[in-house]
Amino acid sequence: MISQFCKWLDATPLSQTFQSLVWFVPTVQTIHILSIAVVMTSVVLVAGKLIGLSGRAQTLAAMLSSALPWVWWALAALLTTGLLLIIAEPGRELLNNAFRAKMLLVAGLAGILRFVQVRLRHDADYWNHRRLAAGGLGVASLLLAVTIIVAGRWIAYI
Repeated sequence: MISQFCKWLDATPLSQTFQSLVWFVPTVQTIHILSIAVVMTSVVLVAGKLIGLSGRAQTLAAMLSSALPWVWWALAALLTTGLLLIIAEPGRELLNNAFRAKMLLVAGLAGILRFVQVRLRHDADYWNHRRLAAGGLGVASLLLAVTIIVAGRWIAYI
């Protein structure tokens, strides 16, 4: 079923147009990679704070209020550029198990960040009283971030 969808999408005029523009995929990939850098940098900052390794001069609430908007905007850019890349090369993405794994990992990372943000919004000291849980979420975020990058690279080779 996914294979049929990929064949259909690949034959659409929009996909054909994207494929015929030699600059399109490299340009969209560049924006995609820059957005990944923004997300990953923000995740490292937040995770370091959750673990207790960085940002001692700033509260977690202050760090999240400055870092997470960057994450959400960059994730929106990733979604947009990712959809454009899927339209341009549907089989390369949608039929690839590394791509599917990456999407699940991204959803998990976004879920963790949202969970941390929502808990903090309700109680500014929430994570201060749950240092072990905060550290665990920080470590999980870092592991997910690294695994997402690896899965993203595997897409080209699987």
